[in-house]
Amino acid sequence: MNSLAINESTGIKNRFYGVYLLCSESLDGRYKGKCYIGFTVNPSRRIRQHNKGKDFGGARKTSNKGPWKMVLIVHGFPNNIAALQFEWAWQQPALSCRLKNFPELKRKLPKESYFQHNIRILNRMLNIGPWQRLALVINWLEVNYKCDFEPLFEPPKHMQIIRGDVILEKDVGKKDKERALHKPIWAPECHLCMQQIEDVERSRVGCLNNLCRLTCHIICLANHILSSDNTQRGHYIPIFGECPLCNTKFLWIELLQHKHRKGWIEGEEDAKFEDWDSESESESDFDIFDTQKQELFKLSPEIYEISD
Repeated sequence: MNSLAINESTGIKNRFYGVYLLCSESLDGRYKGKCYIGFTVNPSRRIRQHNKGKDFGGARKTSNKGPWKMVLIVHGFPNNIAALQFEWAWQQPALSCRLKNFPELKRKLPKESYFQHNIRILNRMLNIGPWQRLALVINWLEVNYKCDFEPLFEPPKHMQIIRGDVILEKDVGKKDKERALHKPIWAPECHLCMQQIEDVERSRVGCLNNLCRLTCHIICLANHILSSDNTQRGHYIPIFGECPLCNTKFLWIELLQHKHRKGWIEGEEDAKFEDWDSESESESDFDIFDTQKQELFKLSPEIYEISD
């Protein structure tokens, strides 16, 4: 069972993509208890916009129907596309091809609140592909709304359930960042296949442990993890793994984020995504794919050659 971290604030240093659930605490009976699901890169700014209204960046559907509470946010998505796919499916369970096997999600049950209905949808989503293989964090922001997940649909064990505010740490200057980074010591060849690493910027990966000298092709490391763990066989992308040199355990998405953050690859800076309302979007607007595979493909196009 996933444990809930008590009184914990989440400091986010990497790119942040979150999908949140709002609940209205309006005194107007027409709006009280209504819910809204959205995407954000900055939770604290987004809830202020919703409560100020559409003229200040809030959504049309939430304008003048609050005050709103951001009670829950799911984050840890590898990119904005993955988060937007998740947002759309959560908003439109009756239309999502991923949720077609759960017809009971199409409408609220008798005496079920809007909040309970949305949590029931979330229960199912966290346990089906591609989301069940992402290293997601279920972050409760309002203690009064926190509830247990259904026993049959508890989130996978590699997902964290925490409680506390999301704190986005400001980026330091480029020079300060470069001075603060530990420069890894690389070997000229892969420790796993013993072949020369040619395209070091795109295909080379190390370990989360800064003292470890692991040097290998990202494909070789993925293959090594998948072939040594029976629970992950048959997949292209690992969920978690262990360094073959120092035995440091890590989540695969953390390794990819670490690779970006430490400058192991050279590439363009990610675009600055603003919050937007996808009320009129459809699932066809976002290609449905294994988002971790896409993230890895950006780092190394040869990823599709991975096999067991």
